[in-house]
Order: sequence, then structure tokens, then C-alpha cells
Amino acid sequence: MNAFPRFALTLVASALLAACASKEVALSDDPLVFPEEEQETAYIPTYSKTVVAGWPKGRALDPHDSSRVRLGEEVHAYHVGRLPSRDRREMHEAHTVYRVEQDARWDTRLPATPMDSRGVVLGIVEPSRAQVPDSVIIEQERQSLVAKTQALQVTMTKLSVLQKELEKKRLAFDETEKQAKEIEAYLAKTIQERDEAKTLLNQTKAKLEELEENERLRVRSSSQGFGKTPKK
Repeated sequence: MNAFPRFALTLVASALLAACASKEVALSDDPLVFPEEEQETAYIPTYSKTVVAGWPKGRALDPHDSSRVRLGEEVHAYHVGRLPSRDRREMHEAHTVYRVEQDARWDTRLPATPMDSRGVVLGIVEPSRAQVPDSVIIEQERQSLVAKTQALQVTMTKLSVLQKELEKKRLAFDETEKQAKEIEAYLAKTIQERDEAKTLLNQTKAKLEELEENERLRVRSSSQGFGKTPKK
């Protein structure tokens, strides 16, 4: 009687173990799993097909123009060490994980500098539909350049005349400066001669005064000699 309950308990335990062993746990393929509340999708406004359905067929842009209006995807590399699985029954060796952090998207920023169009781009009018033909624009530019060239020629002529006048004034100034130096040298020579003549005049005057004084002394001595009576 005791064998049957023991056998029943054994069957129940085996069934429970089989159910636990057959249950599978769904694992994420992402090696770096983030919680859903921390994940945020980037909102990128786009045009629907119904909006662009009536537009004319355009040409494919080359990579040069595409890089100016569309940003490529951003791929980051992470170095992961030994990483065990979620059920702790496996372990991956250290390796590098490459993850697409940001998909390719349109560059909605304003361009810093205008770019040359290499195809049909929205917002750019084709030359055939332009209000002013290119020939008129080229003619206007040519006339503007001709007017600027004539103005430059007139300015160059005025500058040439002014240069000639300045050359004449410079020559006249050099001649005047030369004459001024000659006059200055002549004046210095004249002043030197005047000083020499003045010195000679003073010497002559002093000599005359000396001769006059000697003459007065001689006359006085002579007059004193005539007034004396000779002794016997």
C-alpha cells in the first residue's frame, strides 16, 4: 500500500522537472540590452509619398551633394570583456561590439555656405525656367566689367598726371634746396670775411691810437726841451 503513493509522488516530481526543463527563456539578440524606459526613438520628420507623388523625376545625387543634405549612420565600437549569458550557462570571450547608434537621416540644419547644385534639388529653379536668361546676366556682367575698366583707366590717367606734377615739384624742390645750400655757404663765407675785416680794422685802429699817443708824447717832450735855459 505504501509503494503506490511513493510511485505517484515520483511521477509528479518527474513531470514537474520535465516541465521546468522544457520551458525556454526568450533572450534578446542585443548584447547590450537597455531598459525600455531608457530607450528613446529619434523623431525625424519626413515627406510622405503622397506629397512627393506629383513631383518630377529627379536625378540621383553624387556622394558630394548627398553628404551635404544627408547624414550617414553613426556606428560606435565597444570593447566588451568576458560577458556571461543571461542564464549564466555560457560566457563569451572579450571582443569588440559594433552597434548602430544612429541611422542615416536628413540634415535639417541651415547650410553655412551655399553649395553648387549638381542635379535637380528642391527649391532651386532650373535655368530653362529662370525669369532672367543667362545671356542677359552675362551681358550685364560684361557691361559692368567694361564700366569698371573704363573707370580704372580714367583713374590711372589721373594718377599718371599727378605723378608727373609731383616729379616736377620734386625737381623744383631739389633745385631750390641746392640754391639754398649755395646761399648758405656764401653767407657763411661773407660772415667769415666780415669778421676778419672787423678784426683787421680793430687792429689798425689800435695801431693808429698807439701812433697818435707816441706822437703826442714826442711833441710834449720837444716842447719841454725848447723852454729850458742852457747852463753856463
